[in-house]
Amino acid sequence: MTRAVSGAEIVGNADVATLYHQLTRINRTLRTRGGKSNLTAGVAAALWTVINHAPIRLSELAERESVTAPTMSRIVAALEEQGFVERTPDPDDGRARLLTPTPAGVELIANARTERARVLAAALDRLDDDDRSTVSRGLMILAQALGTT
Repeated sequence: MTRAVSGAEIVGNADVATLYHQLTRINRTLRTRGGKSNLTAGVAAALWTVINHAPIRLSELAERESVTAPTMSRIVAALEEQGFVERTPDPDDGRARLLTPTPAGVELIANARTERARVLAAALDRLDDDDRSTVSRGLMILAQALGTT
């Protein structure tokens, strides 16, 4: 059984605080150096999820992204306005709509992913083989522990 960790324990645990800070810096660096997009991280994440799970209902998208349906509705409206997603009728429920990416949405994410991959590859190239292996294994273990794999 896993026990809850209090905020005080997290703040008091320098290892966790340092790791969280480093992950935040890595994410920010990949976002800022990895392609110029006018999408926020949350909107880009929603678009990525639409691309990888289409066709998808807004309620499922909100659940996958851990946001409320009204918040996701605003995000999808912005994506639709920019031409990155389309709403199509759900063949199983005429009242519902399914979200699918447009070619422009797919291209936007593909380009961002490519640029971010280049930035990441350049950083990994600066590491020796042992350090690259350690980083790779550590991230896989952490992703599994977080349940994100």
